[in-house]
Amino acid sequence: MTMIGNRTKDKKNMFSKKIKLIISSVVLLLSIVILAGLNQLQVAGHKSIITIFTSEGFTEITTDKTIVAEILAEANIVFDENYQKVYPSIDEEVETDYITIVNGASVLVKVDGEDLEIITWSETVEDLLAELSIELDEDIISLSLDEIVKDGQQVEIVRVQRNLVYEEVPIPTQTTYRNDSSLALGKEQVQTQAKEGAKKVTYEVVFNDGVQVSKTKVSEEVITEPVIGVVLRGTQALASRSGSRETNASVNTGTTNATEGIASFYGSELHGNYTASGVRFDMNAFTAAHNTYPFGTKVKVTYLATGKSVIVVINDRGPHVANRIIDLSAAAAKEIGLYSAGIGRVRIEVVK
Repeated sequence: MTMIGNRTKDKKNMFSKKIKLIISSVVLLLSIVILAGLNQLQVAGHKSIITIFTSEGFTEITTDKTIVAEILAEANIVFDENYQKVYPSIDEEVETDYITIVNGASVLVKVDGEDLEIITWSETVEDLLAELSIELDEDIISLSLDEIVKDGQQVEIVRVQRNLVYEEVPIPTQTTYRNDSSLALGKEQVQTQAKEGAKKVTYEVVFNDGVQVSKTKVSEEVITEPVIGVVLRGTQALASRSGSRETNASVNTGTTNATEGIASFYGSELHGNYTASGVRFDMNAFTAAHNTYPFGTKVKVTYLATGKSVIVVINDRGPHVANRIIDLSAAAAKEIGLYSAGIGRVRIEVVK
């Protein structure tokens, strides 16, 4: 009896264990099903808080949307793709908890004769020029390159151009005069013709947007040297006065009481030189040169243009120019008003 009782008891225990195992499996299965259902419900009803940053500030929105365009529409934010940029891009899914909208800056760039109105997201003026592929050399820009770009700014660029310009410039010459005793008094002869020289002058010319603003001489180079002119002036009559001396006996004394003809004068060029009579010429004394009157003869000379007269002493020979009858000292010529004219018609009379 005892053995049979024990076997029955073991069978009951084994059956009880099987029932418990089946119940545990069913409970586990039901738990899995319930958890999966709950997860599906949570996924279907999940919402996120998204912060949208704009130039005016920020907006927070609780949404179950994941595409940027849908989130902005739900937040009643109008996006202008011509004036604004959004991060992430408009068609992307949001992987973070924020969206950033950046407004572009409206900028006017004046360069190379054009006015460029653009919307830019460049941070600095240097970035802006790079965006527009504008290169600077020595050019002038109205803003510094590191200045932050702002809405409504105007950037002006002045193109600077430097050119070397060559000009041929004349070099002035001059003419010198030399006395020549082989030429008749009053006659001139060109010995060397004066001629200007030439030099090449180099200038640096600076243009701002095509307008000349400066011109600076850089160098100069002589191409041809100037030729100094030489003109010979005849002094033959004057030279004869300082030559051999004469005596009254060697001179023809035949004269008329009054003679008319052309008179001239001489002065500083021979002042202090010996005359044909052997005395020194004094331009300030009332003397004269005559070809025939004896030395010491006093002659009254009247300038017909003024009617003025002067009495002079003959102490020299001359003039040696055709059609002239007497050569006065400078003082005598001034006395009768002949000095400024140089030559003039006179009447000469021997004073007894």
